[in-house]
Formats: sequence, C-alpha cells, structure tokens
Amino acid sequence: MSDTSVFDQPLVFGLDIGTRNVVGTVGYKTENEFVVVAQYMLEHETRAMLDGQIHDIGRVGHTIAKVKEELESQIGQELTEVCIAAAGRVLKTVTTNISYDFPEETVVTGEDIHTLDLLGIEKAQSLLKEKNDTRYKFYCVGYSVVKYYLNEEVYSNIEGHKAEVISEDIIVTFLPEDVVDGLYAAVGMAGLTVANMTLEPIAAIDVAIPESFRMLNIALVDVGAGTSDISVTKDGSIIAYGMIPLAGDELTELIVQHYLVDFQTAERIKLASTTGEMITYKDIMMIEHSIPAKEVWELIEPVTDKMTTAVAEKIKELNGGQTVSATFVVGGGGKIHGYTEMLADKLGLPQERVALRGEEVLQEVTFEQPDIEKDPLIVTPIGI
Repeated sequence: MSDTSVFDQPLVFGLDIGTRNVVGTVGYKTENEFVVVAQYMLEHETRAMLDGQIHDIGRVGHTIAKVKEELESQIGQELTEVCIAAAGRVLKTVTTNISYDFPEETVVTGEDIHTLDLLGIEKAQSLLKEKNDTRYKFYCVGYSVVKYYLNEEVYSNIEGHKAEVISEDIIVTFLPEDVVDGLYAAVGMAGLTVANMTLEPIAAIDVAIPESFRMLNIALVDVGAGTSDISVTKDGSIIAYGMIPLAGDELTELIVQHYLVDFQTAERIKLASTTGEMITYKDIMMIEHSIPAKEVWELIEPVTDKMTTAVAEKIKELNGGQTVSATFVVGGGGKIHGYTEMLADKLGLPQERVALRGEEVLQEVTFEQPDIEKDPLIVTPIGI
C-alpha cells in the first residue's frame, strides 16, 4: 500500500481514544459508502484513562503515537491531522431556539445556516454560563440541530428557499475544558493536530441510527469501558444526549477483587465469559484456576443490574419521563452476558426490541482489511 495513488479520495484519520483502547481508522467516503483502508486497535498498557477522561497524558500520547505509526506503515503515507471524539463524566447539554432575520426576503445559503448554528452555540454557551453551578469551565464539543424553521414553518432543509426569518432548535453539548485540553495535549504529543472534534454519542448515532430510522423513538447506548453514552431520537431528529460513568470497568474491577488477579487478567476473564464455557487463568499467587463462564455471569449480575438500571433511568429522563420504542446497544461493554435482557426489562420492552448492533448498522462500510469483523466495538470509531 506504499503507493498513495491507489486512493481515489483524500483520506480521513479518526481516533477513538477510549478508556480501555485507542482505535485508529483511516478511510475515505464515496457517494454510497465509507471505505476503511486501515484500522488498528491498541490497549492502554496501564489505566491511564478513567471514566473517559485522560489521567496520564504522557502514556495516552505514547499509545496514540504507536497507533499512528502502525497505520502509517499500513497505508504508506504520513498522517498529520486527526478527528477525535470526547467523552467524560460531566456532560452538559443545552437545548435552545435561535432565529435570524434578513433585512429583506433572501435565498438561504449554506453560509446563512452555518451562521445560524454558530449563533445557536453562542446562545447555548451564555445560557450554560448563567446556570453553571460547578467549578468547571465548559467547552462546546458538538451540537445537533433538532429542527429548522423557515418563516416559522418546520423544514427539513432550508437551503435554497427564500425567507425573511430562519430559525432552529439546537442541542449543544459541553464538557469541562480540562477533558478537552487533555485530549488535545495527548494528540499533540503524538505529532498530530486535531482537525475536528465531536462527542462520542454523536459519532455513534451517526452510524447506528441512520436518518431513515429517526422518525422512531429509539435510544442508542454505547457501553464503553469508562462511560455509557446515550442518545435518543424522535420525530426525525436527535432530541437528547446523556452520559453515565458506569460501564465495563465496573465489572472488571469486581473480577479483580473476587479472583485476586491484575486488571489485564480480569479483562481477559470478562471477555472470555462472553465467548467460551470454561475460563483458565492464573491469580497473583501464580496458581492456575479453571472456572465455568456461568460463575462469572453470576458474579457480575448485581453490577450489570446496577448499570442497566442507571442507563434505563437516564434514557427515560432524556425521553421526557417515559420509555422508548426500541434500544440499540453498541460498544464492547454491551456484549456482557445478560446486559440487553436486563436493559429490556428495566425499560419495560420486549427482549427483541433491545439488541446489540454491529454488522447490521455497518452495511455501508467496506473494510479493505480482510481480518476485521463488523462488531459493536467499532461502531463509534467509524462514526468519528
């Protein structure tokens, strides 16, 4: 792949800097699909990130540099700019309405819409400043337009129409500045500059719930290692985003304590419990044990119950106090035994309406590497 002329389009480099892994994806978009020319995943050597937030910038920067080098060797060219997504415990969202009056009836351009979006972000920022009861300074990490209005009538696309007044309902999301600064610093240490940043649930929903599904009242849950990211759609739009600091690491920490193993071994036990019937591991005393996967299921059941209860409560809160019609689950944490069944129960939905999504939502994505599985784990990296 050293000959760069094999790529028809400019390449885009996306990094999912997760609590457990860093996933790098390089690809390009055609009219009908996204073509992934290289993807590489590397686990953090230590717990350098907790709850989606960087704690050790140097170590995370080192992991990002390794991922970058591996991808550069796969594609045969240098990577300098990267798209990233942010997560974190303290997510704030502000929903507001903004309007813009033209001096006379005017044809709406893309630039006018962009100006309207920026005015909406500015208004949301000042609203957050007024309500901010924390010590944090907040930074905008992404936004979604819920509805556009042309002369006070709802339109799906206002570009090209004549109008005297344009307006929009907009959801703007914010994270503390130190979360964002940490991401920028780690990426900078790897010799990269940030071309674009979004919020993890915005990236996930872009792939997992296409616009044709958004008329339905659906929740998307991205269960990572440190955070569970949630977004909700209804009436053709994304209506809410949320995040809770409960995810896969809660289960791993329980396994660490119960089986007297280090964190990496506990991760392997957790993953093995989703695929095999018997698990063999060595504890810190170097004694070898074999246990049935069912034993791990029984151990983690109370924590899975706690996680799904918190997620279901957050979904209902974001959805105006009621349950949704269906829920899609992506991310590695959602593959845990019993997760989707318990979440369905908490949401009062039939079990078939809460499902893991991987290959089903990656139909328009083509991987040039033959060994990559279309798995729930890679939905967010592709979204980024």
